[in-house]
Amino acid sequence: MKSVDIQVGRLLEIRVVAPVSMEDIHASEQRLGHFFRLRSDKLIVVADYRRATVLAPEAASRQLEIFRSFNPRVERSGILVSRNAIFSMQIERLVTNAKNPSRRAFHDPFELKAFIGSALNHEEHVRLAQFLAEDAPEGQR
Repeated sequence: MKSVDIQVGRLLEIRVVAPVSMEDIHASEQRLGHFFRLRSDKLIVVADYRRATVLAPEAASRQLEIFRSFNPRVERSGILVSRNAIFSMQIERLVTNAKNPSRRAFHDPFELKAFIGSALNHEEHVRLAQFLAEDAPEGQR
């Protein structure tokens, strides 16, 4: 399951929870497109993948295409992943292959906040902290 939303400013929030189907990938792509069409400015993306698991090859391939297609519209993107080594490596590979130096994966929410924080205004900072605290696995709040 995926949720894609903007609550405040330019902060595009994505939450991914296992299992992730191809239907979920396509629905999130449509929702992303909606937000990018609504706004003419670049967006700052925060994605919480801590409750996701390894993507099927077809889903990972499509996710990479989505990353690449929206690269020009992303000012900065931070993806928070779990400590699951295989899944983390998969996401890090997707991020690298998306070829956008403004897109990175993190294990630590504080490092993610530091990376995208300089691009946020005060209200977006507050919302970022709320988003990362919501539905966080135990010990990562």
